[in-house]
Amino acid sequence: MQDNTAKDTPRPTATLGRPPGSTNEPRNKRKKYVFSKELKQLMYGFGDVPNPSNDAVSVMEDMLIEYLTDTCTRAAAVADKRGKVNVEDFKFVLRKDAKKRARVDELLYMNEDIRRAKKIADIPELDNTKGNAKDAPI
Repeated sequence: MQDNTAKDTPRPTATLGRPPGSTNEPRNKRKKYVFSKELKQLMYGFGDVPNPSNDAVSVMEDMLIEYLTDTCTRAAAVADKRGKVNVEDFKFVLRKDAKKRARVDELLYMNEDIRRAKKIADIPELDNTKGNAKDAPI
């Protein structure tokens, strides 16, 4: 008699718990080169050659997409009981990485500072909740 339990149980993968369409699909089925232009510029800014090879950019892009997917999945797990992911969930996920947490706080502060400056200067901005412009000049 054969033991069929090994055939019937699904094998765990490194991508369990990730949303469909992320890294569950093979690389050739996902969108390629989503961040390639920006990654080339970042790589050059951090000391790489002006035009890095496509293989190096592809590896960096795979790593970036995996990191973003993992971070978003962890933030969604934190927000699971509420059902809505917010900035505080990302802050919680990044709580052990002081540099990233400080950068998030800095960007949030700068965003609020820009919003206040626009309000003082009376510059109309897009209302993201309704999807239309508030008396924006043409």
